Amino acid sequence: MKFIQDRFTSMLEVKKSKFYASLFPLQNLEDVALCLQECKKNYPEARHHCYAYIFLEEREGFLQEQKKQSDDGEPAKTAGAPILQRLGRKELKNVLCVVSRIFGGTLLGTGGLSRAYGDAAEQVLAEAQLLERKEGKEIRLSIPYTLLGRLEYDFQEMGIRILEKSYTDRVELFLQMEEEQYLSLEKHIGEYGQEVVFLAIKNSRWYTS
Repeated sequence: MKFIQDRFTSMLEVKKSKFYASLFPLQNLEDVALCLQECKKNYPEARHHCYAYIFLEEREGFLQEQKKQSDDGEPAKTAGAPILQRLGRKELKNVLCVVSRIFGGTLLGTGGLSRAYGDAAEQVLAEAQLLERKEGKEIRLSIPYTLLGRLEYDFQEMGIRILEKSYTDRVELFLQMEEEQYLSLEKHIGEYGQEVVFLAIKNSRWYTS
């Protein structure tokens, strides 16, 4: 699964018609109406604001995916469908793509419209930074100074990220890791007995390119 965290825009011109593609990250489905309003404000000359979205959310412990597409007055399946197809190819989730069309005076036909809307979505996706979502743990440890160098090396070898270090009479390490790494960490830390103290553990989610 891929996600975006920022907004991206691009413009494609086909036979003097301009297709402005806007890509938005979605936190919830209420964002869709707000994003459409923004596009209508940004492109007031556009006759059509066609869109598609894919949204994944957790309900009662289960992941549910919702999809929607809109041709917004264009011939059926010439706009929303090709936009949605491009989002699906990139395995994107929690994303909305709006393509606002300003007519240039030349009719494109249904085939031309479908290609243009799909190409506009493809173009903005090519410019976007797509991120992979990771899930795991964030952990705060207290360790003696004598173990700092050794554990820093071990964590690096295990692929565990040290986000923060603080120094008092002991050293506190703030770590981030995937679930599999957490299981390895528990076993490894157990070898040091009471010298290493778990101060806090919580679930974490982050994104990588």
